[in-house]
Amino acid sequence: MHRSGVMIKVTIDNIEVEVEPGTTILNAARQIGGEVVPPAMCYYSKLPGTGGKCRTCLVEVAAGSTADPRPMPKLVASCSTNVMDGMIVKNKTSEKVHENRGGVVEFLLANHPLDCPVCDQAGECHLQD
Repeated sequence: MHRSGVMIKVTIDNIEVEVEPGTTILNAARQIGGEVVPPAMCYYSKLPGTGGKCRTCLVEVAAGSTADPRPMPKLVASCSTNVMDGMIVKNKTSEKVHENRGGVVEFLLANHPLDCPVCDQAGECHLQD
């Protein structure tokens, strides 16, 4: 629990979870687990400064917070966007996310070498998965 004891509530794909302030959408989703968790190819929790570049973890924020329930106008990177109290997030329940994610993966694969055995990540690659 956070030092002040204050927890904030976020709803992801219709599942509510309480998390500490400063938690990213991705890490809140990981607390729920299962299909709620967006894919994340460039974010590694043990490496500071990672994330927000590959765009595969984009989610739709249907309501920003209890204080400001307006939706965010664009999809946001779940690995670098902190949750707000009362935020409502759509991952697997968002048509926008599915359309965008398909385009992102297609773009990433367009220039990806097809000969995986020469790559250092072969066998442990999130893109292959």
